[in-house]
Amino acid sequence: MMFEIDFKRLVALLLPTWLRRPLVFGLLRAGAAGVESVYSAFTDMRTGHIVRLTHNGQVCYLRGVLKYHFGAGFKIGSVERDGEWLYAVTEGGEHIPVTVQEPGPGVPVLYSEQVMNMAQNDFIVFVPSRAWSRLAEVEAMVDKYKLISKRAHYIKIGDPVIISNWLK
Repeated sequence: MMFEIDFKRLVALLLPTWLRRPLVFGLLRAGAAGVESVYSAFTDMRTGHIVRLTHNGQVCYLRGVLKYHFGAGFKIGSVERDGEWLYAVTEGGEHIPVTVQEPGPGVPVLYSEQVMNMAQNDFIVFVPSRAWSRLAEVEAMVDKYKLISKRAHYIKIGDPVIISNWLK
């Protein structure tokens, strides 16, 4: 790779053969320690930049970065308004559940106030319940990778169930 430098070997190779003594080599290694620390900071920063550039606002990459940092189970949904609107308000005006539309034409869909107030270009991040306690971190991660023109809304879902058929 282009940025892999072995400073111990480099100091040894650049030192003339008649100066290759343990004391001289030790002094030069001590002098190169500062350069090694700056080099280490550079490689760490470069790795972070590469990760940042390979993950963007696309749904597959946003879901991938959330899975990488917080585990599986995240889903990204878009705001779709279809069916008839049915308004339901509780006594306090809050905690209106989102229901799933039943099959068949003309069946009304019940939306929460959060979904009704979403813009057309907003999106929904379905967060597994095990990651809900770290919602602030999830929001920061999504804000880092999403497009500026879009706004994310977060809904808590249950943890995914993994079933494997190869176990007997």
